[in-house]
Amino acid sequence: MESQYARFSALHIDVARFATDDFNPFHDRNKWQRIEGNPFGGTIALGFQLSSFALHGVTMLHAAAPLAQRYLHVRMTFADAVRVDDEVELTIRPAQHGADGTTVSHRIALRTERSLALTGHIRFVPDAPGDPPAPVEPSRLNGIRDRSDVPGTAYFLKRKFMSTANAKNFLLGANVDPAIYFDELEDRVRFTELFPVSLVSCALLERGTRHGHDFLQAPMVYSYHDIVVDRDVAMRLRSNDTLNMLVSAGHPPTGANTTGLRREQRVHLCLGYTGAGERLFSAEIGLVPLASLVS
Repeated sequence: MESQYARFSALHIDVARFATDDFNPFHDRNKWQRIEGNPFGGTIALGFQLSSFALHGVTMLHAAAPLAQRYLHVRMTFADAVRVDDEVELTIRPAQHGADGTTVSHRIALRTERSLALTGHIRFVPDAPGDPPAPVEPSRLNGIRDRSDVPGTAYFLKRKFMSTANAKNFLLGANVDPAIYFDELEDRVRFTELFPVSLVSCALLERGTRHGHDFLQAPMVYSYHDIVVDRDVAMRLRSNDTLNMLVSAGHPPTGANTTGLRREQRVHLCLGYTGAGERLFSAEIGLVPLASLVS
């Protein structure tokens, strides 16, 4: 079992949130005190900041023989917040291989001195697990106004543009050396698979504010991420490439077990497309009210 260690300082949190335009007040050193019922006593790390640290750890285990599977499947369950200046330990279990030999999977866990912060798996698979249909023809998205509800659907559109500067800063915030993925002198440009997905946080916040949600009086926190990334598309990303993100309205979890936290949970389906209309990622994002955790 592999173990790695890091500390997430206030600067790490600021760099990560500025690189992704994540204006959640939980990460804002000037606003966290204004959050109703906030139990954390300071800013907390971004969920995607932590999962990117974990993904990098797994990626480096295969650096000598990079994995060629087309899709990355990341499932993370958030158990507790990583607070400012927390020391964390990432544990990565040895690779498990599917029966057909084409799937590689690692279980991971991230702990602070207080508790387990997140747990999950990182899988490399040849085929996309689940493939939600596009609610609108992707080629039409470039012609739809940014930060608007998509006509005839339950989706909100947020448009971003890839930036190597932001991607490098996000890696710094995640305690990852950007030079592993970007080096202009060596003509190396590789946007990590979770960087474009991390921009979903901004899209969710903008959708919420547009629809009247008050994130100070009714704060929400991540409960889980279930993400599939097309690695072939991600590897071709370059600076200034368009990313059109569709974020659904939140809906209750499906299934028979809707007691406790699941009853309070809201699930958003998020889809990411390049300007050329290629599906880059799909992500199911679970959110719960802070009040349901501290009551």
